[in-house]
Amino acid sequence: MISSIDFVGFISPAYILVVMDEGGLQIHIVGAGGIGSNLIALLLPSLRNGIIANQLGGISFHLHDADMVEEKNLVHQRFTESHINMPKVDALAMEFNLIHPNVRVIGHSTNLRSSEPLRNANIIIVAVDRPEPRRIVHSLRNVEWYDLRCGLDSCLVLTHETHLDDIERLTPEHKPASCQPDGAIESGNIQFGSALAGTFGANIILRSLMNRIGNKTNIPGPVCFSMDMGMIPVFIQTKNTVPFSQQPPKRPTHLWSEKEDVQLLEQAKRGLTLERVASHHQRSPGAIWHRLLKITGIRKALDSEAGE
Repeated sequence: MISSIDFVGFISPAYILVVMDEGGLQIHIVGAGGIGSNLIALLLPSLRNGIIANQLGGISFHLHDADMVEEKNLVHQRFTESHINMPKVDALAMEFNLIHPNVRVIGHSTNLRSSEPLRNANIIIVAVDRPEPRRIVHSLRNVEWYDLRCGLDSCLVLTHETHLDDIERLTPEHKPASCQPDGAIESGNIQFGSALAGTFGANIILRSLMNRIGNKTNIPGPVCFSMDMGMIPVFIQTKNTVPFSQQPPKRPTHLWSEKEDVQLLEQAKRGLTLERVASHHQRSPGAIWHRLLKITGIRKALDSEAGE
């Protein structure tokens, strides 16, 4: 049965969506960069035996991204030298299409700009660092969605069960940004938050697929997780958020100064933990994480739309 979705008018770029359509499940992965390529490289091999795909009547993965593979992508995305100058979606499709006869991977070398491909979606996963596509997905009704983000060694997952205040607060206006901070690729100080987000996303989709074939399993709720710090409290408490206990920061409402931003970038480049940086600035680890995302996005306006 094809489900229906209410739309709030928006124009969109990149995210992942899972769509139930005639002939089985259709999963649209929009954004084949740091998060998307890692997610695909983890999820597709897990479907190799075809048990889930057969019971669902087949699964088609539609990959949407207009970017070409560049040499700089090779350090943190799932591509090789043989893929350079190929569309990212074609490289991934060539690698994973027909990993099982009932699993298809189809590349679309375009950036999504309308909500039309989202019609009849059952599950959507956002996987691009742009506010517009996120808001398109957030505006949908009666649909299961997950918004995957990354920063430094951390990842953030918003879901359709996230408190509306959190969704709005954590989706500010900003310019496109790479999943690697400024200078990381040149210096070799690669950050693996994108791989972490891809892992969370692959796990979420697989759990959802298992539920769809009757093997009930838990799908993780909203979470912010750092490989250094573990769970980071950024959410209003709900039944599906990870519980936390933390003293309120001393300066939660103070505006950030230019001097603090410079210090924050220097501390990030030195690899200091979120807890240590948060203590220095007297703010929460969540506030530190989101400020880093914001200032790295503002400081570096990319020629291409990062993540698409």
